[in-house]
Amino acid sequence: MLDIKKPIPVVEFPTNRLVVGDPSLEPMVYLDDEFLCDSMYNHWVEDEGRPVPGSSPSIMVRETVAKMLKEAEAKLPEGYRFKIYDAYRPIAVQQALYDYFRAQKAAENPDKTDEEIDAITLMCVSFPSYNVLLPSLHNSGGAVDLTIVDKNGEELDMGCGFDEFTDRAWANYYEPDSGFDGHNDVARDNRRMLYNIMLSVGFTNFPSEWWHFDYGDEKWAQFTHSVPVYAGSLDAGVRDSVPYNNMELVIKTNEEEQKVVKKIAELRAECAELDKEVAKVMRG
Repeated sequence: MLDIKKPIPVVEFPTNRLVVGDPSLEPMVYLDDEFLCDSMYNHWVEDEGRPVPGSSPSIMVRETVAKMLKEAEAKLPEGYRFKIYDAYRPIAVQQALYDYFRAQKAAENPDKTDEEIDAITLMCVSFPSYNVLLPSLHNSGGAVDLTIVDKNGEELDMGCGFDEFTDRAWANYYEPDSGFDGHNDVARDNRRMLYNIMLSVGFTNFPSEWWHFDYGDEKWAQFTHSVPVYAGSLDAGVRDSVPYNNMELVIKTNEEEQKVVKKIAELRAECAELDKEVAKVMRG
């Protein structure tokens, strides 16, 4: 039986990088029709509510991720629902967010080196990788940011808001053995509920963000000691996306990159069939 009050453990960040070895051709699907969605970067509070270039009011994830979210939402208390903040990000959005937060961290830490600023920034947002076989988490369609709302549609108290990059954002911040000194039993229990339900269906949590969960991407693979399955997509063509600089070039580049991803997947499938044939011959 699922224990939604199980404490959130202390988790160390893995440092190894993992390349997508056998890319899945699984499509992305919209969440808007089945979930309560609030595309945060389409009305970004950091920029007076203006949309981030490349953002959309609609939210997409990989098909399996959508199914897992439905399974997880069914485990919430009666009347409670998820609110989805963000999932798949075009590279334009990832680049804009990285540039913003890096400039912010540089201003806050004038004595730090460029390498130290990069490391601090990566605690807030992934590097905008243009290598689709080594994508940033949200660019893969496997990462999702979310919270829980009650029967009245009110967000549960999680102890801090989405994208608050302070110690309070760590998923286990309110746990007694976390090493932090936060005290908020309501937020602690709400975070435990979100964390334990999401992990029960196969997601992993990004430790420094209570709202961020992964499946099929690099962070998920690191925590599950497996290999990432979702390649990136520089621009998946989310409906009603806000135009951005070099949009036509990025779309054209993405089309070429996706041809490569498809070819790799096809070759991997052919190799798997050959392996089966070889195994039959060896057994014979």
